[in-house]
Amino acid sequence: MADDGMLLNFELGSGPLKPQVKFKGGSWRERKRAERGARQAQSGPAADKVHNDDAFRSSKRQRLDGDASGNYSSYKPTSREERSGQNSSRNDTTGAHKSNPAGKGNRQIISRLFSFNPTQTTEETKEEQWTAPKPTNAPLSDVANFGSLTISSRLVDSLTKMNLERPTAIQQKVIPHLLTNSSDVFVQAETGSGKTFSYLLPILHRVLMLSGNGDGKQIHRDCGIFAIIVSPTRELAKQTHTVLEQLIRPFPWLVSTAITGGESKKAEKARIRKGVNFLVATPGRLADHIDNTKALNLGTVRWLILDEGDRLMDLGFEEDLKKAIDVLKRISIVQSTEKGTSLEALPERRVTVLCSATMKMNVQKLGEMSLADATFLAAEKSEDDKMNEDMVHKAPAQLHQTYIVVPSKLRLVTLTSYLKSVFSRRGRTMKAIIFMSCADSVDFHYEILRDPKETDLPVTAQKERELVEKTVSKAAYMTSPASPEVILHRMHGSLSQPVRTATLRSFSACKSPSLLITTDVSSRGLDIPSVDLVIEYDPAFSFADHIHRVGRTARAGRAGDAMLFLLPGSEEGYIELLKSSTPPSSQSYENVLKTGLMSKLELPVETSAAPTDGQSYHDKAESLQLHFEQRLLDDTKRLELARNGFKSHIRAYATHIREERVHFDITQIHLGHIAKSFGLRDPPGGIGAGIDRKAKRKGAAKGRQSSSKEDMSSAVDEKSSMDIIKKKSMMLMSSAADEFNIG
Repeated sequence: MADDGMLLNFELGSGPLKPQVKFKGGSWRERKRAERGARQAQSGPAADKVHNDDAFRSSKRQRLDGDASGNYSSYKPTSREERSGQNSSRNDTTGAHKSNPAGKGNRQIISRLFSFNPTQTTEETKEEQWTAPKPTNAPLSDVANFGSLTISSRLVDSLTKMNLERPTAIQQKVIPHLLTNSSDVFVQAETGSGKTFSYLLPILHRVLMLSGNGDGKQIHRDCGIFAIIVSPTRELAKQTHTVLEQLIRPFPWLVSTAITGGESKKAEKARIRKGVNFLVATPGRLADHIDNTKALNLGTVRWLILDEGDRLMDLGFEEDLKKAIDVLKRISIVQSTEKGTSLEALPERRVTVLCSATMKMNVQKLGEMSLADATFLAAEKSEDDKMNEDMVHKAPAQLHQTYIVVPSKLRLVTLTSYLKSVFSRRGRTMKAIIFMSCADSVDFHYEILRDPKETDLPVTAQKERELVEKTVSKAAYMTSPASPEVILHRMHGSLSQPVRTATLRSFSACKSPSLLITTDVSSRGLDIPSVDLVIEYDPAFSFADHIHRVGRTARAGRAGDAMLFLLPGSEEGYIELLKSSTPPSSQSYENVLKTGLMSKLELPVETSAAPTDGQSYHDKAESLQLHFEQRLLDDTKRLELARNGFKSHIRAYATHIREERVHFDITQIHLGHIAKSFGLRDPPGGIGAGIDRKAKRKGAAKGRQSSSKEDMSSAVDEKSSMDIIKKKSMMLMSSAADEFNIG
């Protein structure tokens, strides 16, 4: 090629080439600031490097004041003692990068869990050996058996086969009243005290009296409906129907059925057309059949049972209940069946029985709608209860309640460690239930805690494999030599009714240690055998709901444990509410981590981060958190579940009842820390981002004004930010009604 006469002269100098760094992400101001800092670091003295080190950071991981850790290229875990000797702790959002010897360029962020956490304000109680007091909902020891209540001997035999020999205090009061009287009744008793048997036994006894000698020649399924039992949830309706079926098994001429949402209406109509004597229903489906099923004859109905009255009103069934009550009031009572059988042995009027554990205002409203000259029946009260009649009903005395104050970032690793320690004690815990605030949170924790490699279902779930394939699985992280197999279940209101029923049946019948992750759909009335522990990972939306949640254990006189997770700060005020029930004890999350991480964790998926022998429990916890984060980064499905769980959890946080919202202030939660508890390194966009942007923009604008206005501008800026936060929380509360699937 001919020389064109152009001479290029590059003077590179003797120093090494410095690569140009291209900054991405963040706002343009932050990128400009980072570029300016990079230029100063290259040209200025070494002292400027420390001053301008923030310029090299990602805009999403800014260092807080006091964070002096600037170089992460040669990070290695340090012991707790070494960390405590440093002048300042690393921030939890600091990106600590491991060097990559392969030179592939992907840098690994090390989670810092134990720095910049809010401190606990309440004093921890000393851990002492807890001794269970005398049970308050146990069968009475001074009563011979159910026969002393003058009910049918064949019913007593049925109870004996169910291992029920003596009545509880509430049963001793309600059964004789319903056997001899025809007045309406308001029944108030603590959870697990046997309210279901208290109204079923007298109803069955009086219906059996119509059959004379019990030969079944007079009363049949086509004689009409004698009792309607209304339950707030499908699960409770199914359970009540199961108990009723067990009681009437020796009497084949009596028939019961359950009509609930999610089932075939055509099949329900066919059963009603054939004839039933006892109808268990949810309010919506009952109102539907009243409107559309001509075969539903209500003239023979003598009892209307409204079970869990407070829950019926909380879930918005007031209109459906009003329709059923008004229809029953309009229909006149028949004194004989179509075939001429006399019904004189039954009450001369319709008897309404309202059962509730609390006396809230909405329960009183339901009582005004349904009851007339009602008799109030409750178990014997102690002197303390008599002094405070308006207090929410207590949990059973033999229930051991414990709370643990855990910073947001440590919630996931603390829960995992706690479950590991719980199932490591042979024979201590057979079944446990974890309550969470929303369905999306249930789905995420089920997926992250289950073993994806184990595809075989337990024997109890094989019969319904198609239904429970996605709701029952073998658990990871919590297995141990004492419990080599732990079965994980999930349930919430967004699942179809057949799946919910099959999952609950699998959990109840499971012979291995098992864990149910659920929403409040499982908090009312369910009587699952062998539940030893209830964990409230998210506090209940009201204290009454808390009482019902923990009431899934310590039933019928058995002992039980309940653990409540709380955040440091305003949530610690909730402890005073706990003291109004059975006095709680506290547990340190540090001790939980020590105990749970003492033995080796079996990780279901291999990642570059894993707790190893010889590490302190702090380093093990950080490695476990990093393991969760790596799993999500490698699995888009679980990453999306984590993001949805985070968003729904924040929305749910804004829906606590007004009286208790002072303990659950949405403006005080740290979104970045909450994201850590879902295995996320940053909070997903859309929640709280607008608050931060507006506050930052206002702060920058005020900073450009004269120094004489600085104090005033900061006050205005703070007030504006708080107004934005309040508006944000109000929007969340108004738009969150369908998130939580509590019924």
